[in-house]
Amino acid sequence: MPTNTYTKITGLSRARTFNNYIKIRRFKNEPPHDLWPQEWKTVYYKAYPRFKQKVLPLPTKIKFDLYKAILSRSSQREYSDRPINLKQLSTLLYYSIGMKKIMKRDTSENRMYPSAGGRYPLEIYLFIFNVQGLDSGVYHYHFKTNSLEAIPFENIKENAMKYVKQEWIKDSCVLIIPTAVFERTEMKYKDRGYRHIMTEFGHISQNIYLVGTALELAACSIGGFIDDGFNKILDIDGRIESMIGLIAIGGKKK
Repeated sequence: MPTNTYTKITGLSRARTFNNYIKIRRFKNEPPHDLWPQEWKTVYYKAYPRFKQKVLPLPTKIKFDLYKAILSRSSQREYSDRPINLKQLSTLLYYSIGMKKIMKRDTSENRMYPSAGGRYPLEIYLFIFNVQGLDSGVYHYHFKTNSLEAIPFENIKENAMKYVKQEWIKDSCVLIIPTAVFERTEMKYKDRGYRHIMTEFGHISQNIYLVGTALELAACSIGGFIDDGFNKILDIDGRIESMIGLIAIGGKKK
C-alpha cells in the first residue's frame, strides 16, 4: 500500500509510518562473529588525498567537572567577535568525535562516541568562518590523522547563508556538518540502520556541546536548513551520502 494512502487512513505522519515499518518484530538468526561477512567488520573512511591537508595540533588534555558541564550546557546563539584558535578546534573535534588512538598509542578503531556495530557511518565537514591560523573555507575532518582536508570553495559564508534562515549563524566561527554514508550501517542493519545513524548523530552532538562548554565555547545545533543546498556545496548526492545536521560553534560572549 502506498505510503501516502497508509498515512491518510491511519492518520500517521510519514515519519511515524517509517518508524512502524522498521520495528523489530522477531529476531533472526545471526551468524557468529567469526563468520560475519568482511564488510560487517571493516571500518570505512573517507579522504581527499588530492587536497591540501592541515594537520591539527595535538589536543589539550582537558579536565573538567562533567556535572558542571551538564548543568551549564545550553544552546547559545550569540557569539563574541573573537576567533577561536586551532588548539581549541583540535581539542573540540578530538574529544567529541576523534579516534582514541591519536592520544593513546593503540591500534583500535574506537572513537569518542558509540556506533551501532562499530559501523561509523558519519563523516564530518566544517565550514570555517573565523578560526585563527586557518583560511575560511570548506574542510573535511580526517579521523585517522586528526587533520583537516581543504575542499576548494569560495565565499563559503555567503553561500552557506543561502540555505539557512538563522541570521545569527553568520557570527559563528565554525559550522560542524555531519553527513551520513548510509550503506555503512544499512549493509548490516538494513532499514533499521537509519535509526542507529540518527542515534549516533545525537551522541556526537551532545559530546560537542559538553566539550565545547568545558572549552568555554558556545554551541547551537539547528535542524532548519536546506539539505540539498549544503549537499551541493559538499559535492555529495544526498542519497548515498547526505548531511544530517548542523552545529554552530563560536566564542562564548562574556
